Amino acid sequence: MERLKYDKDNHEIIKIKALSVLKSGGLIVFPTETCYGLGADATSQEAIDKLFLFKTRREGKPLSIAVSDLDMAAKYVEINETAANLYQNYLPGPITVVSKGLGQVARGVESEYGTLGIRIPDYPLITEIVKSFGKPITATSANVSYLPKAYSIEAFLKDTPQKNLDLIDLIIDADELPHRETSTVVDTTMNNLNIMRPGQIKLAAELADQKAVMSAQTTTDKQTVDFGGMNMLKYFDEPLDKPLVFFLMGELGAGKTQFSKGVAQKLGIKEMVKSPTFTILNEYNYEIGQRHGHFIHVDTWRVENIKDLESVGLNEYLIPGNIISIEWADKFLDDLREKIVKAGGKIINVVFTYLDENTRSLETYE
Repeated sequence: MERLKYDKDNHEIIKIKALSVLKSGGLIVFPTETCYGLGADATSQEAIDKLFLFKTRREGKPLSIAVSDLDMAAKYVEINETAANLYQNYLPGPITVVSKGLGQVARGVESEYGTLGIRIPDYPLITEIVKSFGKPITATSANVSYLPKAYSIEAFLKDTPQKNLDLIDLIIDADELPHRETSTVVDTTMNNLNIMRPGQIKLAAELADQKAVMSAQTTTDKQTVDFGGMNMLKYFDEPLDKPLVFFLMGELGAGKTQFSKGVAQKLGIKEMVKSPTFTILNEYNYEIGQRHGHFIHVDTWRVENIKDLESVGLNEYLIPGNIISIEWADKFLDDLREKIVKAGGKIINVVFTYLDENTRSLETYE
């Protein structure tokens, strides 16, 4: 691992060194206008496999890549009108624009949904390196997953295990960076601005002074499924005279679908419960003795507005006997809450939080 101090006098030397490392499939740590980033050739499977040895990517979440300009971005993602507006007015800058990928990067860089995040860092050294390289490099933050973002190389070296440091080929040290927030992520795949995600902040603030009625720390999918089942048992009598609705809030891969599987299991549903990311809504019948109704599993991840939920019949499901589990409910928090309260429904908020790579905190609030 080579560590080079960056200043104006050695700008060209560092650029040449970085290009050499990238061309050989190596990893570089580099400064940006936010935190330090971790760079590898985004088109090289060997380089990306090495990056994933350093840093785990959460399921469903794309890596971000750094490009030099709009023309380079267009070789790797579809640029719709909304994305083009962001490129023209806000980039370079601390924004990651998520678009539909064109399948031109190494496996694992695009998400399982075929999306890809694009960055044009507002840091001339990096855009020059990418332009000279002629291909995008990864722009994920230079920290082991679930550890703090690095704003100085000293912090990076202190927080990173030696086995991970051994994977790094070059560190470009630009001293301590301003402690700015990491880039705002904007999903443009549906040609609208979907900022990820202001609703979560609002709901978290509302719940801040409340005490969780149920909580758990889980390290396996089964434990998360079991927690969902425990919640269903606790509120088992609620659907007798009202619809019961679970609002599920948390990052991608935090366990929302596993929770919904647990609810379904306690309702005696034998069918495989899968995330309805693309169908928006899946319906399952249940019957337990004299109790019967529908379990409706909703995913608003790719939903543009509340009318899309109405179009698939959400309003019609808000009747006694039905249990509804809504992933990303905080995305349309006020509209959903108004509908459910009007229908006399019971809302249960469930918050999913990563504690570390293997552990999640699950908390239930009424």
